This record gives sequence, structure tokens and C-alpha cells, in this order.
Amino acid sequence: MTEVLPPDREDSGRFVSGHSVKSPGRPKGPSAAEQVRTLIEPHKAEIIAKAVELAKLGDAASIKLCLERLAPVPRPEDEKVVVPGLTEAPTLQAKATAILAAVAHGQISAAAGDKLLRMLDTYGKCVVLDEHERRLLAIEGKARPAPLLCTDVEDLL
Repeated sequence: MTEVLPPDREDSGRFVSGHSVKSPGRPKGPSAAEQVRTLIEPHKAEIIAKAVELAKLGDAASIKLCLERLAPVPRPEDEKVVVPGLTEAPTLQAKATAILAAVAHGQISAAAGDKLLRMLDTYGKCVVLDEHERRLLAIEGKARPAPLLCTDVEDLL
């Protein structure tokens, strides 16, 4: 029994020139959202004024639109934190202990402590990676500058 190939394939099974499995991609020209934006742009001030007018009259959808789009809730800024002993701590473990102590004593929030510990974890992974690379280069007999120590981070800021 012979296999019937789709019309976009040659007898060998290869695609005929101009056909492929790949998607042709995004269609050329402006997207639907861009077309709507272009149509609305000349009337933007009138549309906003009408939405505000309807919101003032009590239209629930207009009120929601005005609150969500015209006066969105500002994103909260991350709190500025000071962790006693963090900069003086000589090791990553000591820095983590200082962060946990600050959370335990209510000096910083648990969320801020969590973020700091995750940052410390990422930094620790970088330190380990650098140390492994330095050792590998030493084994291979290549020179490399000394790695940054944990206490050198403050010099970078």
C-alpha cells in the first residue's frame, strides 16, 4: 500500500518550495488593537469627558472605567529597610542571621526579610559560581583576578 502525501510535499517527503511547518507569523500591518487605538485617538478627549459625565450620573460601568483606567491605584513602593549588623556581618550566614533577627524584633516586615533572604541566596550562588570558576582556572593554569568578598559589596554601592 502506497502512502499518500499531502499536496505540500514532494515524493521524497520533503516540503515543496514555499511550504513549511512553521507558522507564517504575525500578519503584516497594524493589529486590531492598534487599529482601534488609531480610530479612537482623534476622539479621545470627548470619550473621556463622556465617561466622566456618565460616572457623575451614577453609571456603574463608567464609574468602574474611570476608577480603573483614569485614576488607577498607585503601586506601593517597596519599604526602605535598615537591618542592624547586616553590613558588618562577615559571612553570608551571619548576614542571614541579622536579617532573621530584624524580622523577629519587628524592625522589618516578614515580606522585606523574605526578599532580602532571597537576594542573599542569589548572591551566595554567584559567590559559589565565581569560586568554582576561579578553582577551575587555577587547575587549568590560567590566571584570574581574585573574587569579590562578601564585605566588598558595600564598595560597589
